[in-house]
Amino acid sequence: MATKPAIGGRSVINQNSDERSDRLVRHERRGLWLCLLVIVLLGVVALLAGMSSDPAKTRYAERLMTLIPIVIFFGAIWVNRLHPGAKPAQMKEQQRAMLNDELRLVASQHAFKAGFLSMLGAQALFCLLSFVLTLSWSAGLLAATTVTLGTAVFIGVFLFYDRA
Repeated sequence: MATKPAIGGRSVINQNSDERSDRLVRHERRGLWLCLLVIVLLGVVALLAGMSSDPAKTRYAERLMTLIPIVIFFGAIWVNRLHPGAKPAQMKEQQRAMLNDELRLVASQHAFKAGFLSMLGAQALFCLLSFVLTLSWSAGLLAATTVTLGTAVFIGVFLFYDRA
């Protein structure tokens, strides 16, 4: 079964698969933006709660924590409205193809390096600051800050290098 060439010599099948892959990339980018938003919100709230000795600020941070599930809920609706009638088996096949995309592999390599180096840099900065200043942060808060920073840098760099 031959397809008629479309404008520019490209077949109709290639145009449809390109359109589907572009939609899938946009869908995944929306999910990554949602993840970045949630991670930054969690990091800011953890810093507010951990750095403050004032009970009123701690209660305020706890109230902010109750808003994060609402952000996740509405964000999931926002992300999933792009694929209203797609079949799960078809989506899995397309996602598997996107995982082997060369541009996405390069973007993830850059993102892993940047995230790892930012986590190492944050730990070194905390160690140097502990010699100069008296930090009253707990080890859990330092670990949460480091992981939040590394994850946010990873997602941000991946979004920067990933094709739009």
